[in-house]
Amino acid sequence: MNIQSISIVVPTKGCVNSCKFCVSRMHANDYERIFNKFQIQKRIKWAVMNGVNTCIITGTGEALQNKNFLYLLSEIFSELEHPFPNVEFQTTGVLLTAVDNIQHLKSLGVNTISLSVSDIYDDFNMEIISAPPSLRFNLKELCIIIKNEGFNLRLSLNMTKYYDDATPQDLINRCKYLGADQVTFRKLYSSDDNSEQSQWVKENACVKILDEVREFIKGKNGKGTLLYHLPFGASVYSINGMSTVIDDDCMSKENDAALKYVILRENGKLYARWDDEGSLIF
Repeated sequence: MNIQSISIVVPTKGCVNSCKFCVSRMHANDYERIFNKFQIQKRIKWAVMNGVNTCIITGTGEALQNKNFLYLLSEIFSELEHPFPNVEFQTTGVLLTAVDNIQHLKSLGVNTISLSVSDIYDDFNMEIISAPPSLRFNLKELCIIIKNEGFNLRLSLNMTKYYDDATPQDLINRCKYLGADQVTFRKLYSSDDNSEQSQWVKENACVKILDEVREFIKGKNGKGTLLYHLPFGASVYSINGMSTVIDDDCMSKENDAALKYVILRENGKLYARWDDEGSLIF
């Protein structure tokens, strides 16, 4: 089985943010919130046996809301002699400024912090994710902290309409200014339902800039240099000293020849899709 990564979902009671486009808010989450060390170890071993070398620590809330889980997970990683050479941590950044939280990530062996950003010009970013006033931050200052602590910085741009007035070169320059090592341009996902989140995405997703970015990076006269192809079909290009990916399939539904990821959910079981309990692996 060709699998790019394993996503480990940190259980949280809701989220400190209330992102207007949040996929997790579109689907009910009825998984038990338990920590079964033995079951988690088995599934990590299965992933390793299937060639997975990248682990993404994420959550339906902010993963740093449950530091006890992260501590127990770091114990498992240590006992298994750090089975994943590449460990990535996904966050909006709201809890990263605390020193002890940075240390939690280092104990997990995190290499890359993937910062989910909805406005890299920082005018509307906090409003879009509805971050609590006490947790709001300056994007540039946070990026400096991340880089100074020795992490790779990936900016995962949620492609909202706020980027439609920019040019691809503007976006690339801004990412470079923020210190990005890697950039992912992420198409927003909506369901065919009447949820508040789906409606927001339909009204606020970018209209043209994603196609323009794609052409700018990898078109006939594109400025990017092809580096390699990912198993799920996307290609990685280098531009201005940063690696870039355009992610059109954030829910991993377009390619059945390879799994973009497997997901270790809060109930300790392994799935192939976020929104389909029928995708249970074991």
